[in-house]
Amino acid sequence: AEYMGIPAGESLKDLIDQSISSGSGSGLPLLVQRTIAKQIQMIQQVGKGRYGEVWMGKWRGEKVAVKVFSTPEEASWFRETEIYQTVLMRHENILGFIAADIKGTGSWTHLYLITDYHEKGSLYDFLQYTTLDNRALLKLAYSAACGLCHLHTEI
Repeated sequence: AEYMGIPAGESLKDLIDQSISSGSGSGLPLLVQRTIAKQIQMIQQVGKGRYGEVWMGKWRGEKVAVKVFSTPEEASWFRETEIYQTVLMRHENILGFIAADIKGTGSWTHLYLITDYHEKGSLYDFLQYTTLDNRALLKLAYSAACGLCHLHTEI
């Protein structure tokens, strides 16, 4: 049975792969993006920053990262969402965008940015607690350079 336009049994990877092959380039179809906040189970806060909190959540049985912005940070949420939703954003060296959504009641509104979840946290967190040998350091630098190159490629 379908749930909010999502065929039963489809994994997050299946949905994203379909989105990429359909030409939209990043994230899930808009209908799914506009309903995902109601479907995510927030498990544990894993970080807090200038613009909000980052939570590990579960959606359709898979772990996702949920960056939660409060209403005063709407401009930051909008800017980040806009960047992720550009065509050709999906790349192995760039954090995978899943969806952006808004969840609220009469008294509060939270703005969600949902991305792939990485067990080792952000790059900043990883580097704080990890000592890299020369080979790993070169691999990390190469990976970052590939991601930056993709971001700055003319469309």
